[in-house]
Amino acid sequence: MKNCTSEEMNNLENSQLDINDCCKNALAKLKENTWKQRLAKIAHNWRTRSRLSRLDDAQLKDIGLTAADVDQEVHKPLWK
Repeated sequence: MKNCTSEEMNNLENSQLDINDCCKNALAKLKENTWKQRLAKIAHNWRTRSRLSRLDDAQLKDIGLTAADVDQEVHKPLWK
């Protein structure tokens, strides 16, 4: 095994720090995107279920749903 000079050790430590920072940044961004995605899904579910609940029986029949189907969908938690 080769002995490292202090300069090589510093370079190695700096590269490890860069990798650690990069990993931390990637994890933070991933967590941030997860929350953004969840909030976007909740907003989407709220909008679509709200619109679905305003359809009349003829419109529901056109898309192949019943009032019971709509009731079941509208009463689901927003995050599902």
